[in-house]
Amino acid sequence: MSESNKYSLIIVGAGITGLSTAIAYAKNVDVFKNPVLLLEQNSIVGGMVTSFRRKGFLFDTAQIISDPIDLFNYFGINISLKKFQGYYVRIFLVKNGNTKEYRIPCGLDNFRESLVQEFPGEVKAINKFFSYSASMFDELKYLKLEPTIPDLIRILIKCPKTVINSKKTFKEYLKKFGFKDGRLEEIFDVFASFSGMPAGRAIAMMTVGAMNTSLIGSYCPEKGFIRLPLVLKKRSEELGCKVQTNTKVKKILVKNNKATGVMLDDGKILEANNVVTTADTKVAMKELVGLDIMKQVDKKYAEKANEVRMSSSAFIISLGLNSDVNLKEMGFDCGYNVITTEGDTFENFFKEFDRGEYKLDENEFHCAVICPSLTTGGKPVLIIRVVPMPMKNWKILRETDYSEYEIQKQKVADFYIDKVEKYLIPGLSNYIVYTNIATPATFERYIGTPTGSNYDMAPYPDNFGLKRLKTRTPIKGLFQPKFSHGIWPSMQAGLQVVDMLTNGKIMNGYSRYRGEKGT
Repeated sequence: MSESNKYSLIIVGAGITGLSTAIAYAKNVDVFKNPVLLLEQNSIVGGMVTSFRRKGFLFDTAQIISDPIDLFNYFGINISLKKFQGYYVRIFLVKNGNTKEYRIPCGLDNFRESLVQEFPGEVKAINKFFSYSASMFDELKYLKLEPTIPDLIRILIKCPKTVINSKKTFKEYLKKFGFKDGRLEEIFDVFASFSGMPAGRAIAMMTVGAMNTSLIGSYCPEKGFIRLPLVLKKRSEELGCKVQTNTKVKKILVKNNKATGVMLDDGKILEANNVVTTADTKVAMKELVGLDIMKQVDKKYAEKANEVRMSSSAFIISLGLNSDVNLKEMGFDCGYNVITTEGDTFENFFKEFDRGEYKLDENEFHCAVICPSLTTGGKPVLIIRVVPMPMKNWKILRETDYSEYEIQKQKVADFYIDKVEKYLIPGLSNYIVYTNIATPATFERYIGTPTGSNYDMAPYPDNFGLKRLKTRTPIKGLFQPKFSHGIWPSMQAGLQVVDMLTNGKIMNGYSRYRGEKGT
């Protein structure tokens, strides 16, 4: 394939999934004979995983990489990581102006022990939950990405817990263990919230997987999260892939039900045998391909793509602090802190989100607070993350009345800074020397998702596992890898799509990496 504008594979989007796809393909195909082109609309790779500097402060847009070592080894990359030690998450439940702190230590056994000590009357239910969940998590290694009928029969035999719980939300899953103390469900809910959803909405399998992988080992790069996509980019180029930034794809070209390449924003045509899109699902299917074209090929796939629910956006407050504050003394050297009012706060926020609204209520609030600088070093920073946040009128304000946009941003930021100051860090406002605020309009502008979605498709039970919008689209040669949420799943998605393209060279058709040849 010698033509300069003809490729074996074109990948749309150089986030973690796109970069992982390029590396996996280059490890299994001679890319000098079958060239690979990775196209990124921004000036830098990484997508939602990046870092930025302001006034000498380093801020990350991601917080945690769960259990990445096997995949890093497969990709052949080396990146300096810091592992979270001690406590992984602290949860602060607020009731009547008072807080009760619950700590989730690193390590599954440590977590189980801490719950047994805190809730001695729930020992039997706690032990049953951890034993059952570990068994179900272990079953995932037997799942196939595109199972045949014999595969499905084997899955029924090998993965009974996965099958039984495949339609359950995490909240429904928790009911089977008979917990009597509602606080336990609120503690476990933190693992559902990693996907930006409450336990009553997120599918059980994903949440159990998030709990297991994050507690086995969670890390962050020493020099900021931007190091990961930069290292992946370098590795892909070492293997012979071409990475092109500042290049926006306008259309994915289809002829006779076959993807033939892409058209760039400037009208240039690039041909390819296969196209992998990692762009926002709605954008990819509605704009890059076109639902009318997809309907001609497969009406049901087009309808699902049109109806699929996207994950929520977020409101992020990044604070640069002076050196007078001692966050380590306050215990902020853990991976994550959650402050929430008791009860159904997170679910109530999602009910507002469903209506396109959000609320600032002194009696009901929920946010995460992260201090990455205590793990990675550097000037002290604090990240306040508020989920969910609808697009509402953020985009319109930003484009038509920027001064009002700034006022509304600051109003929301002040509300949550006040809550963190009141319940977690006394005198916080006195330590702030720099503030950066990101709204859904920020994410829309940067990653091109109309809703500002942070996690692409939402992990509802009707769109996960075998029910998820298929990676292999009905259009021959067009793939859309969307495994799950987070950095590890994004890397895994790259392996999945290349496993399809190479007839099982990496994982032998299994849905997750199991070592060499997936055996």
